[in-house]
Amino acid sequence: MKRLQSMLLPGALAALMTVGAMTNAQAQSASYDGAKFRVGVFGGLNFNSIGVGGNNVIEIPGGGSITQRDLSDGTGLGPYGGLLAEYNTGNIIGVHFRVGYDDRRATMSNGGREWKTRLTYVSFEPGLRVNLASPDFAFTVGPFISANVGKSFDYTPAPGDGVAPITDGELKDVKPTTFGLWGGVSYDIHLNSPGVSPQWYLTPFFEGSWMVDQKKADLPNQDNLADVWSTVTVRGGLQLKFGKAPAAAEQVVVTESLPMMDISLRTPPSGIIEARMLKEYFPLRNYLFFDRGTTSLPSKYVTMSSGDAAGFDEHSLAQAQAPGAGDAQATRSARQMNVYYNALNIYGERMKKNPSVTVSLVGAAPSESDALAAAESVKSYMVNTFGIDASRISTKGQKRAPNASGTRVTPKDDLPMVAEENVRVEVHPSDISILQPVEIQSVQQEPSDNDLILNVKTDVPVASWTVSVTGEGTSNTYGPYYGPIQRIDAKPILASRSSGEYTATVTAITQDGKTVVKVMPFNLFRKETPPAAGERYSILFEYDDSKTVQTYDDFLRQTVAPRIPDGSTVYVHGHTDIIGEEQHNLELSSSRATSAEAVLQDELQKMGRNVTFDAYGFGETDFRAPFANTTPESRYYNRTVIIDIVPGS
Repeated sequence: MKRLQSMLLPGALAALMTVGAMTNAQAQSASYDGAKFRVGVFGGLNFNSIGVGGNNVIEIPGGGSITQRDLSDGTGLGPYGGLLAEYNTGNIIGVHFRVGYDDRRATMSNGGREWKTRLTYVSFEPGLRVNLASPDFAFTVGPFISANVGKSFDYTPAPGDGVAPITDGELKDVKPTTFGLWGGVSYDIHLNSPGVSPQWYLTPFFEGSWMVDQKKADLPNQDNLADVWSTVTVRGGLQLKFGKAPAAAEQVVVTESLPMMDISLRTPPSGIIEARMLKEYFPLRNYLFFDRGTTSLPSKYVTMSSGDAAGFDEHSLAQAQAPGAGDAQATRSARQMNVYYNALNIYGERMKKNPSVTVSLVGAAPSESDALAAAESVKSYMVNTFGIDASRISTKGQKRAPNASGTRVTPKDDLPMVAEENVRVEVHPSDISILQPVEIQSVQQEPSDNDLILNVKTDVPVASWTVSVTGEGTSNTYGPYYGPIQRIDAKPILASRSSGEYTATVTAITQDGKTVVKVMPFNLFRKETPPAAGERYSILFEYDDSKTVQTYDDFLRQTVAPRIPDGSTVYVHGHTDIIGEEQHNLELSSSRATSAEAVLQDELQKMGRNVTFDAYGFGETDFRAPFANTTPESRYYNRTVIIDIVPGS
């Protein structure tokens, strides 16, 4: 214990030197939008480690005493809480002050004896706040002085000591005041938006505290500080504080006459709809993913007996609800994946109906023997369950998949997901009809035509921008965004109202630190007549590829284009999985969408149809992704372009 305490002050000085070195390299905050003066409350828990020397004694009623040499140093838990005040300008140095109840209790024991001490204080703790990486993350250090308000103890003797226990005894010679050193780190979590007054903060903190010179020696001529009574405490807790928000920084408001920032906002032209019935043509991914080191069919794929297979009909999947479905978006995704997990049965049924079709199964795994065995397990199921002639199915095993995931520039952190995707069996039929999409009836809960579309055009580089939408008692902030075009679902903004008047405030931060603001009013209204049913088609892409659209050229021209009525609107949205850099994925998804749009536009012009296109890429955006990115198959299905066809009114 004494060794720990002798190391504490040098350790604290080393910490201060480290902080000093960091702050010397840290630039002051150019502007700080938080409250500078704050007050609040705090609460936490002390973990006390008490050091009591052999010059202390426990007086035993009726005569006699026990020295602390008969007991070990002790530990204990006690509450810590009170009031605080703080001054933080956002620069490097600030001030912090606390006054509170400080419980330094502990229990010491040895040989069956137990001594529970309860020393409690009111502590006054001034401190120097040093901001580290940001104005919200701080190291705080300072001295403290404490006034003793409680000094009781309980003593339980060992069997055979011949003395009675002591309950609620009073410790002698406890000093009325003592002092010490404290320091720790904290992080301010903003509980409301900048500019709102008062500003509220929830601040977790973690600290160490050394309280010294708590008691005089009980034995004569042994009043040595290190050997009398001191406590090292580690504590953690929360602060809740508030302060007046600073005046808003002067902003440059751009009007229509200034060319610095030009923003267009498009609202849903026909009104917001609740949902749309959708006939969806779900593509069948021809990859079956296996666990590394296993060769039997994974349990996630639906298998059945030969008797059940005789009555299997893929059209029964159109209305089936997959187990474990949650909200509407999750339900649709689960139903779609339920179709994929029936892929073996769909292949088997279609091969029975098309006896001239052959299939090549190519397994891929780190071990070629495992890869071949996995392909053989797929073949065995097709032969034994659906009665497919074995001569129609060839198998092969190799270490690398024919269309393997991953490139030389794949980020290191993404390599485990890539490796997971490359353990699979690829299904290559002689007739592409075996892989034709499966029709699903569903409800589209977030139709694309409900989107607000913002297009931010500037003459100067913009680092980021946000948009705040207010009106009708609502206030929502979206962003930050980094690209010029963004889409926001307007349905939650309108909520249950039939119509509403709103204001969009776009705030852009230029790369040279200037703030540019533009305010635009707009209206939203609900479509009164039921929306027309739509159709959805999807095409799939290989890993990091936008050219695969060429393989869908005939599908887009011969299947999709003829189903697009004259006067309709076609939404073409591209997506990616989460592997790779975010900006690259955004560009990749946009390239996929525009490539598909170009093929459809060309074919529709030949047909003489007038159609409005809206093509865009969402990249890897989570809340817009069709699937969850948690499995190889879900990531592959996120490498997609989705085509929504909305007939004209």
